[in-house]
Amino acid sequence: MQGEVLWKTGGHGMAEKAIFPDLIGNDRLKALFSDALRRERGAHAYVLEGPPGSGRRTAARMIAAASLCEHRNDPASEHPLPLPCGRCLSCRKILSGKSVDVLTVSRGERATLGVEPIRAVRDSLYVTPNDGERKFYLIEDAHLMTAQAQNALLLSLEEPPSYVMFLLLCEDASLLLETVRSRAPVLTMERFSPSFTEQWLRERTKNPDPARIVRASHLAGGSLGLAKKLYEGGDAALSRYDAAEEMAKLLLFGRRSDASVFIGTLPKDRAALRQVLVLCKSAVRDVIADRRGADLLFFSPEEGVPAQAKKVSVRRAVEICRLLVRAEDDIAANVSTTTVLMSLAADCARV
Repeated sequence: MQGEVLWKTGGHGMAEKAIFPDLIGNDRLKALFSDALRRERGAHAYVLEGPPGSGRRTAARMIAAASLCEHRNDPASEHPLPLPCGRCLSCRKILSGKSVDVLTVSRGERATLGVEPIRAVRDSLYVTPNDGERKFYLIEDAHLMTAQAQNALLLSLEEPPSYVMFLLLCEDASLLLETVRSRAPVLTMERFSPSFTEQWLRERTKNPDPARIVRASHLAGGSLGLAKKLYEGGDAALSRYDAAEEMAKLLLFGRRSDASVFIGTLPKDRAALRQVLVLCKSAVRDVIADRRGADLLFFSPEEGVPAQAKKVSVRRAVEICRLLVRAEDDIAANVSTTTVLMSLAADCARV
């Protein structure tokens, strides 16, 4: 996990460079792109899968910057620059988010990523790169693309221009259509143990709070970025995770009356409530994933899903997820949070 992946350039001297030095671990991903960059060959689309804070965006920027780094083919030297170097104009523009050749597609404030942004991608596909030899499309929250949007994207994935690469960032690749996944290899971001996460946080924190570091590391489920966010967010951020976990347990195997009462205690702030709902949905989703042998997103791999949750039917878990998604959609549609919570409590009481 901590070994440095080296990239050998072509030409005289075969210089060895450290690849993606700012991305912790993920040696499999680094080795794959090291080979692709060396051969100047690779897929025209990749899915980068992982929970929030797992390094998907960092990896995507690293891939784009390394592909266009002005020093990627430097001859051997005693102190070779890493790849990407982070110093050349191309690297600086890409890593700071200012390159016109690296385009980000996002859903904004919407609950899903609809077809219109994807059609805009298709319309710009044949506009040649402005600065470098390649152009990149970073599609954020790809797992939230509607079926219509994914089908529209297929038209671009099938035969894109040679200079285009798509990087689809998603939490759960199984939510993508099979036809999309068949055209873009899925690369899952590495998840780290709680002990490694604790050490990583301590090394990067001034005057660390030991108890909060332990709690953030265990709640983050192997995601370094999320652990950092939870730690820095203090008790408010950590309490949302606690609320999401408690709510998931009550909905899955608790008493319906207790679940309804607990839902009434959730935060009325729109952003905070949406975060709890998203986290709760992720926890319930893990029950389904556990049955299918898929990676967990909310619960840590070491601890797994609660033992009682293993007895819950997949059908029940799917129905609970559906209700949580509906509540998210209502929040996005500016329905009052009080109404959202009342409706959710009533719906869950009937599951």
